[in-house]
Order: sequence, then C-alpha cells, then structure tokens
Amino acid sequence: MNDQAIANAIIELENARCRALVDGDIGTLETLVDDQLVHIHATGQVDDKPAYLRLVETAIRFLRVERQQDFHVQVHSDIAVATGRLVQSIEFRATAERREMDVITTQVWLRRGNTWRQISFQATNL
Repeated sequence: MNDQAIANAIIELENARCRALVDGDIGTLETLVDDQLVHIHATGQVDDKPAYLRLVETAIRFLRVERQQDFHVQVHSDIAVATGRLVQSIEFRATAERREMDVITTQVWLRRGNTWRQISFQATNL
C-alpha cells in the first residue's frame, strides 16, 4: 500500500471515529484507539484508553463532530501523523450544558500488523 492509500485509509478511520463519537458507539471507538492511547483534551486533561472511553460513555454526549477541509495525513512507515481543524458540539450529561468547540488537533496513528489505531491525540483551542 502506498503512502496516499494509507493516508486515505487514515482519513476513513478518522471519519469512523467522528461518527462513533456522535453515535455513542463505544465498541467502534474501542477498536479505533490503541490500548496505549494518550488523549490530551483542549482543556489539558490527559486520558488513557479506559478513561477516554468512560468519558465518552458517561460524561459527554457528542452532538456534532466534523473534520474541516484542512485535515492532512503524513505517512512515515508504520506511523501516520494527522493534523487539522475539528469542530464539535458537545453536551455535558450531568448538567445538559452545551459547548461549541473549534480546535486544531494532532493525532498519531500506529500500524500494528495490518491494523491502524490512534495512539495519540492532542487538541488545542482556536
């Protein structure tokens, strides 16, 4: 598989991750993120995989998660680095408070065997 095909596959995986967030599909998220995930939120909160999945399942409802046109993937052998703008609408389950988010993200996707999984995510508020 050439670099462009891998980049396209990563874009599809990211689109699936965004859909899974909106659908609350924890099973799909679990398969898309690596067991060694480090997820850094725009607030600075750092979650491992269990904490991230628990947050999505119990604390935050994603109403909208949309990648913008500037999403770009660089492939380096078994690692792909994806950057770009992400716009989200979320609702905190405990309070029903809604928040609009506009962030720039960096993601690292790692290939183990034939499977790509997100191993790192960091968001910065715009």
